[in-house]
Amino acid sequence: MQNPWTNLPSVAPFILSEDREFVEVFNPTAKPDQRVRDDLLPEPFLGLPSADIILLNLNPGFSEDELTYHKRDDSFRQAALANLAHRDQQYPFYFLDPAVRSPGHLWWQQRLRILTEAFTPAVVSRRLFCLEYFPYHSRRFTHNLPKLPSQEYAFYLLRQGVDRNALVIVMRARDLWLQAVPQLTSAHTYYLKSWQNVSITPNNCPTGFPEIVKRLSS
Repeated sequence: MQNPWTNLPSVAPFILSEDREFVEVFNPTAKPDQRVRDDLLPEPFLGLPSADIILLNLNPGFSEDELTYHKRDDSFRQAALANLAHRDQQYPFYFLDPAVRSPGHLWWQQRLRILTEAFTPAVVSRRLFCLEYFPYHSRRFTHNLPKLPSQEYAFYLLRQGVDRNALVIVMRARDLWLQAVPQLTSAHTYYLKSWQNVSITPNNCPTGFPEIVKRLSS
């Protein structure tokens, strides 16, 4: 399946052409904190799709501070665009790059701290791949968001991972992911205990954490 994100417009609004109609219908009647942001580069995934550990999240959040990095920090922008095109870079999971001090970096640093301290950010960055159920930023997720054509690519990448026996860690949106990719029920799939605090720790992922460590150690 062709990667649709290589066709993302180079200037705002950053919405794929196949998604635009759905977003334009949704946003005018949505609550302000649930509206899809079209002034930020989307983050449908993070890292290399060939990684053997896949994290499943809900959607990229939003804070005003992110505008600084998306609009003014060229190195951040280039890393984000390289990620969208699946181009390899020093830190494929670019929020683990110590030089990236964005809100996204701080968020992921907290959630993956135990792993990065044990295996270094560089190693973890190459071995973890995160898929977002909904690719665009919003301050809050709502189940009223439209189903977008571009989401099919995320589901395709997940099915590819299941087929190659990747380890899957569901951080959020368990029911949505299972509905989209039923193969998860028979895959190497683990679920976090807390949907509010989605840190990857032994306590929050008691059965899956040893498998994560095993894969990172191999």
